[in-house]
Amino acid sequence: MILRLLPLVILLLLRFYDLGIRPPHHDEAVNGWFVDGILNRGYYVYDPQNYHGPLFFYILTVFEKIFGRGIVWLRVVPVIFGSLISFTPFLFTKWLGRWGTWIAAIIFTVSPALIFFSRYAIHETLFTLSCILFFYFWLRVKEEGFTKKTIWGFGLTLGAMATVKENFVLFGGALCMAEGVFALWDKKLPFAFTKKFWIGLSLAVLIAAVMIIVFFSGFFQDSNGIPNFFSAFEFWSQTGEKGNGHQKPFEYWLKIMGSLEWYALFGLLISPFVVLSKKFSKEVRLTGLMSLFLWLIYSVVSYKTPWCVLSFYWGFVFLASLWIGRWIESLKKGTWKGWILLPFGIGCCVSLYQAYDVAYLNPDQEGHYYIYGQTFHDMLGPVNEILDRAKTNPALKSTLRIEVISSFTWPLPYLLGEFKQTAYYGEKNVPATLEADEIIMDKAYETQFASRMKGTYSREEVRSRQWAGPIVFYRRTQ
Repeated sequence: MILRLLPLVILLLLRFYDLGIRPPHHDEAVNGWFVDGILNRGYYVYDPQNYHGPLFFYILTVFEKIFGRGIVWLRVVPVIFGSLISFTPFLFTKWLGRWGTWIAAIIFTVSPALIFFSRYAIHETLFTLSCILFFYFWLRVKEEGFTKKTIWGFGLTLGAMATVKENFVLFGGALCMAEGVFALWDKKLPFAFTKKFWIGLSLAVLIAAVMIIVFFSGFFQDSNGIPNFFSAFEFWSQTGEKGNGHQKPFEYWLKIMGSLEWYALFGLLISPFVVLSKKFSKEVRLTGLMSLFLWLIYSVVSYKTPWCVLSFYWGFVFLASLWIGRWIESLKKGTWKGWILLPFGIGCCVSLYQAYDVAYLNPDQEGHYYIYGQTFHDMLGPVNEILDRAKTNPALKSTLRIEVISSFTWPLPYLLGEFKQTAYYGEKNVPATLEADEIIMDKAYETQFASRMKGTYSREEVRSRQWAGPIVFYRRTQ
C-alpha cells in the first residue's frame, strides 16, 4: 500500500516547491493582514461583510507564529489541506470501489484547480476538505447511527465548515434537498429518528456550536462576534444576488470544467444517469444528486470566483472515478485494460501539464480562468528592493517613510506591513506636500500629484495587477 501511494506522495510534495513563485494575490494579502491583526490584538475581529470565518486565520496565525511572517508560510497551510483532499477518496472505498478510489485520488492529485488553489493562501482547500469529511460522517451516521466516533466527526466537521466560510449553508442546503428528494422517492426517511439519534445529533451540534462561539467571539474577547455570525447571511445573500463586480453567467462553471476539469465535467454529465439508476448504491446516488443541486446553486448565484469550483466539483470527480472504475472491473479476465487506462493516463498527464503551466510557469498570465485579480511579477521588483534594503538594515522598518497613493493598494499593505512609517492615500486626501523616501503612485494620478513631490526622485513604472493600471515607484535620490 505504501509503495502504491509513493507516486501520489511525490506529486503532492511537489506542490510545496517554490511557493513564492507567484506574486501575492489581493485576497492573500488581506488574509495576511488579518493574521497580523490577530498577532497584534490577540484575537480575530469578525466582520460580517468579510464573508470569511475565523478558523483559517487562526491556523495561519499558528504557522506564522512558529515559522515567521511571509507569503510562503501562509501558503503552506492550504497546500497541506489540498494534499489531504487527494487522500479523501480512500475514506469512500466502500462506495467507490478499489479502482474508483485510486482513480479519484489520481484525478485530485493532478487537478489544475486543486494544485493551483492549494498554493493560494485562501480558505477554499480547508473548506472543501471540511465538506468532504462532513459528508463522510453523514454517510457513516446513516449507516451505523451516532457512536462516539461519529458524534465527534460529525460535530467537528460541521463546526469546521461553519467557522471557515458562510457558504456552508449552500452545501448543507444541497445535501438536505437531495435527502428530501430521496425520502419522497423511496418513501423512507434518511435516518431512524430514535431517542439515541436525537441525543447523538444534539451532542454533535453542541460540539459545532462550541466551535462557532469560541472562534467567532475571539475566544470570548469580541462580544459582537456571535451576532455578526448571523448578520453575515444577510450581507452574503445580497452580494450573491448582485455579484458586486464578480457576476458571471450561468454557464461559467461549465466553461471552467470543460477547459480544465474534464473529469468533473464527465461526472456532471453522467450524474442524472447515476441518480436514476438502481445499479448504484444509495450513497453514490445521493452524492450525484447533492452535487447536481450544489452545481445548480453555484451556477444561479451571480457572484462567482474561480476558486469556488473546489466547493462542488469533488462530488463529480467521485462519480466519474466510480464510472471509470466499474468500466475497468467489468472487463473480462485477460482483457487488456490499457484501452481504458491509457487514455485516462494521457488525460491525467494533460491535466498535470495544465496545472504545471498555471501554477509554476505562468502564474500571473492574463486570460486564464484561474488567474483572477492577480498581481503581476513586475510589481515585485521594486517592492523586493525595499524589502531587501530592510533585511540588510532592519532599522529601515522604523525609519523609512513610504507614501502610497492608489485606488488599488493591495497587496502592498501586507508586503510593506512591517514598515511603521507607511501612509496610504486615496485621490481625495493626498497631502499638499509629498516628501517620503519612497512614493508609490497610480500612473493615473501622476499628472495630478507628481508636482507635489519635494526633492529629487528616480522613477520606475511597472504593471500592478489585473483590473488596475500601472503604478510608478519614486525613490528619493541623494
